[in-house]
Amino acid sequence: MTIQSPDSVTTAAPDTFLFPPFLAMYDVSIPDYFLANSSISGLIVGAVVFGGDHVLLIQRAASDFAPLMWEIPGGTCEAQRDPTVLHSLARELWEETGLHLRCIKKLIDEVDFGDDRKPGFTWRKVTFEVEVEEGHGLGPAESKHAITAIVKLDPNEHQDWGWASKKNVEQGKWERGQLQSLELQHATILAAFSIKE
Repeated sequence: MTIQSPDSVTTAAPDTFLFPPFLAMYDVSIPDYFLANSSISGLIVGAVVFGGDHVLLIQRAASDFAPLMWEIPGGTCEAQRDPTVLHSLARELWEETGLHLRCIKKLIDEVDFGDDRKPGFTWRKVTFEVEVEEGHGLGPAESKHAITAIVKLDPNEHQDWGWASKKNVEQGKWERGQLQSLELQHATILAAFSIKE
């Protein structure tokens, strides 16, 4: 595992987190990532957080793009804010949930897609399974409970959150009703469950 520079502040995205050597290709500046991947125009990262056999999902605000859709935490990499692609992951996870990245465990997928609003623009979304500081070292049930106690959303971006099982995602429903995600997001969440099994 590689360790990033230390940071003891817990009221912001961490600068310290672990990741395995095979993910070092993402431990580069965002401009350098674009230089090495010239076919893409924009970069998004996503964080899959498991609590036992459930995945943490957040629901987009009704006033935002893809209103009311369920997704994993994540967002756009910003070169002016993030020293590396992996730091973007830590920042987005913290901004969207209040959770602190401890360890990046696995690459789930890397998907390129167009943008109907920007002709010729190609996004890449890179999704990782992560472990958070909250609940670290606890059993699955205790860890899920510790994470549940911390999650905090920005109401301008997300309006609800919950834990979904693989069956919930496959069927597109849970105890709250419909569980709708964009097609690519749905496929990524199912891929995360498959890799975990």
